[in-house]
Amino acid sequence: MPVSTSLGAVGELAASRHGAVTRRQAAEHGLGRNAIARLIARGVLMEDVPGVLRIRGMPPSWEQSLYVATLEGGDQRLAIAASAARLHGIDGFTDDALRVAGRRGASSASPLVVVTQTIDQYDLTHDVFTIDGIRCTTLARTLCDIARWHPDRYERAVDDFVRRGFNLQWLVHTVDRFPARGPWRRRVADDLERRTIGGRVPDSWFERLVEACVRSPILPPVVRQHEVRREDGSFVARVDLAIPSLKMAIEAHSRRWHTGPRAEAFDQARENQLAEEGWHTTFVGWADAAGSHATVRRTVERIARRRAIDLGIELPAPPNAERPTAGR
Repeated sequence: MPVSTSLGAVGELAASRHGAVTRRQAAEHGLGRNAIARLIARGVLMEDVPGVLRIRGMPPSWEQSLYVATLEGGDQRLAIAASAARLHGIDGFTDDALRVAGRRGASSASPLVVVTQTIDQYDLTHDVFTIDGIRCTTLARTLCDIARWHPDRYERAVDDFVRRGFNLQWLVHTVDRFPARGPWRRRVADDLERRTIGGRVPDSWFERLVEACVRSPILPPVVRQHEVRREDGSFVARVDLAIPSLKMAIEAHSRRWHTGPRAEAFDQARENQLAEEGWHTTFVGWADAAGSHATVRRTVERIARRRAIDLGIELPAPPNAERPTAGR
């Protein structure tokens, strides 16, 4: 029997599922144990993980590896934490991690897969979602797992959640279904309380990083997402960060969003409009913000002092230093 005939619907199914199917799925589509054995012998199929078949020649991918990890053992495992975060495209998660939740006693034949025996902690009615055929946690449930296993990236992840327009009440209801235990739950509850009270979410994590760089005792208050308007009230631009009293804009300048002729022309026109209104724009690049915060802060302080002198505004003197004067 030709290979193409043997594969039939199973091949089509596998092609739509990252090149992998379970033995049970193959049987449901008419490919029995003997036929599978022949295809493995011919090198058409591979069975690296017991019970999961892969089509040889299908380009390997992270998605394929994660899909196989959720199929292993036949108990419908669930992609969680960093793996689910990457599937959802959450800001800051590009990890190649393979983490799944399984039943008590579950393990993996692959050393690359981390199996937590926690599937019973997930509500399979409300906490499960499917992306590209891969079972994973919902976005809200994924944020809870991030708070538990990746606390250093939790705030960034929730910022992304809010920027996408999701309602915080979804996250509130998800957290409320858990018993009050563990520091991660307190972390989420405190954060949700703060966000519910108020406060704008920055347009990007990069912007928040720049904001951290420019915290200084000698700078006036820095305002996020400040709208610059003309005297008649017409809109000029919205800047990432601003020191309104100095008419000073601080822009988080990422090459991802600010490259190409159209983007450059837009940036130039926008900067010219700000300049017409007496605003000075300072750009902070990713490498600068991710490197030395002190270097970025000192640069902004020097520019702010120059702006203050030009505008006749007095700033606090830097610690252990003489106040600069207009004559210097």
